[in-house]
Amino acid sequence: MNYCSYAMLNFERKRSDLNKLGEYRSYLNEHPRLLFLFLEITTRCNLACGHCGSNCGTAGDNGLLSKQEYFAFLAKLAESFDPNDIMLCVTGGEPLLRKDIFEIMAYAVSLGFSWGMTSNGTLIDSDIISRMRESDMKTISVSLDGLSDTHDWLRNRPGCFQQALNGIKLLVGAGCFQHVQVTTVVHKNNLYQLDDLYELIKKLGCRSWRLTNVDPIGRANSNPELFLDGREFRILFDFIRAKRVNPSETLQVTYGCGHYLTPEYERDLRDYYFICGSGVYVASILSNGDIYACLDIERRSELVQGNILRDDFVDIWRNGFQMFRSDRFELSGKCKKCSDKSYCRGDSAHTWNYDTNEPILCIKEIL
Repeated sequence: MNYCSYAMLNFERKRSDLNKLGEYRSYLNEHPRLLFLFLEITTRCNLACGHCGSNCGTAGDNGLLSKQEYFAFLAKLAESFDPNDIMLCVTGGEPLLRKDIFEIMAYAVSLGFSWGMTSNGTLIDSDIISRMRESDMKTISVSLDGLSDTHDWLRNRPGCFQQALNGIKLLVGAGCFQHVQVTTVVHKNNLYQLDDLYELIKKLGCRSWRLTNVDPIGRANSNPELFLDGREFRILFDFIRAKRVNPSETLQVTYGCGHYLTPEYERDLRDYYFICGSGVYVASILSNGDIYACLDIERRSELVQGNILRDDFVDIWRNGFQMFRSDRFELSGKCKKCSDKSYCRGDSAHTWNYDTNEPILCIKEIL
């Protein structure tokens, strides 16, 4: 893949592309296409990370879907959708805390679905690798949020950096997974470790490195000292762009899907222009069976679309999610006045303030 072509697009070309994308988003609101279904298979986690958007912890799961309930849901899903069109993305909490995870996902694979997971990496050992292989897991993303001391500090447990590193080495060494990725959430305390992290991750043999910023959601709201300012965002963005324009680099570096980056940075930092996929490309099943959009969105009862134990998911996908298929930016005075509103369309659903109807975070405003 030649990243140079992305970075060399000029403003005029980007504006033209973004105008077309705005038209496509209007079409997508009327014709959503389910590509990614997230399964919050547990809310438990063995860490207590300072930036966790979900406030996950060690408390037990309440109302957790059973294995048989997952089986029934997945069977119905396979009857109504082509499993080849949907990627099942398993998350938590820490998914590996769920003992029957591989039984559930092996059944999903038997129906024709592909699956991957996100993990903090601390529980991965040779036995887990074998079970991942047997259940035909395709992809995994493991978090490294700084060098050793910084990572352990953010995740509130000494030694978890080395555990994650060991897990990544086992995953790469297994040689049987399509994509082993490292994800880093960038904050003030690890911003200047990016060069060292890059060399470390490349040496590990990972295929890609996904960087994003700490968002003002969940537990991170109690740690505002982590948030990047405009100058620091530029440092992050310029770092990613510099790595992507060098065709000799073997590690693919990308910014996450989370935000509209303005024509200055759009398409330079990832292989596509920004679209918030919540409710148009993405749906989620919460641990209790509630049907939701993106799992990063704050949990609000009015945003729950239904529950798979009593409602027809297919009908809800076709006719629900209207909040996410409307023009949120028309609700916000701030957004209405913005020259980029047709490109951004209110930015991400997970950083939208549903009380004041305006974005909590705006990259354009910060820059």
